[in-house]
Amino acid sequence: MVKKSSIIFFVLAIAFFAFKASAQIQNADISLTINPEFPKANENVTASIETYSTDLNSARITWTLNGQTVLEGMGKKNYSFTLGISGSQSVLQVYIETLDGSSIDKSITVSPSSVDMLWMAYNTYVPPFYKGKALAPLEGSVKIVAMPSTQNLAGLNYKWKEDGKSNQSLSGYEKNYFIYRNTYLENSNDIEVSISDIFGNNVGLGKTLINYGSPKVIFYQKDPILGTRWENALTNGFSINTNGDTIVAEPYFFSNKDLNSSTSEIKWSLNGTKTATPSPKNILSIKPESGTSGSTAIKVIINNNKTWFQSVEKTLNVNF
Repeated sequence: MVKKSSIIFFVLAIAFFAFKASAQIQNADISLTINPEFPKANENVTASIETYSTDLNSARITWTLNGQTVLEGMGKKNYSFTLGISGSQSVLQVYIETLDGSSIDKSITVSPSSVDMLWMAYNTYVPPFYKGKALAPLEGSVKIVAMPSTQNLAGLNYKWKEDGKSNQSLSGYEKNYFIYRNTYLENSNDIEVSISDIFGNNVGLGKTLINYGSPKVIFYQKDPILGTRWENALTNGFSINTNGDTIVAEPYFFSNKDLNSSTSEIKWSLNGTKTATPSPKNILSIKPESGTSGSTAIKVIINNNKTWFQSVEKTLNVNF
């Protein structure tokens, strides 16, 4: 017959060894991080390990880079190295042996990060043949596209932030663009995206500052044969032809591409007297009375009725 004391000892022994096994350090207990988090090509990188499961200062730690041992010794929790050129990969592995006989390894693949941030003012009006980049107006929409340098773009995860606040609805796999509308209270916005692959490895970090422009209007002359003379903006002192002239008011940087829509309000006046709304709204024909001469002030006011502050006015003083 087995003694009761022997059974108790056997049970306690099993519990002890079970506790010892469960107390061993696990892969998930180790945190392996790099600084900077999104390094650039040929940049110095520092890798660090942390854990609350064991004392790393008394552990033997071995670091390997691309399969070659580069650092080993007691308590070697940090390792610094220089990243390769754009398109390269550095495989960093750390092997840990603790005093209680536990062992664990952790690895990370580091690639130089480079993310181009391309932005455009979304649905913003500029006249035909405008060669510059349309500025984003206040209360306008902006589209930003993230272009990481990695060759494999499939399955990448994009996490977008606007002024430091995460936007979960526009973040996710293969969501490489971000569209938002700013408010009239902000003169600029910081847009950031962090990109990772399907394994959770960091691919890159992109940042851009979007500054907003103010709407403006420029006058041009419309020739009956050549059309609008985009090469010459009209200035005060322009002389009206005795047979009449056609003046074009071209708005810049309004978030409405259709000037003849109900949301675009364009008002004309001559020497303070309102005129009938022409068609198209931004083109006014003027003809002096026969045998008269003098000057007049042509004023135009353009509003985007969908916004609070997208409004501009300008006066052109002409002679006839």
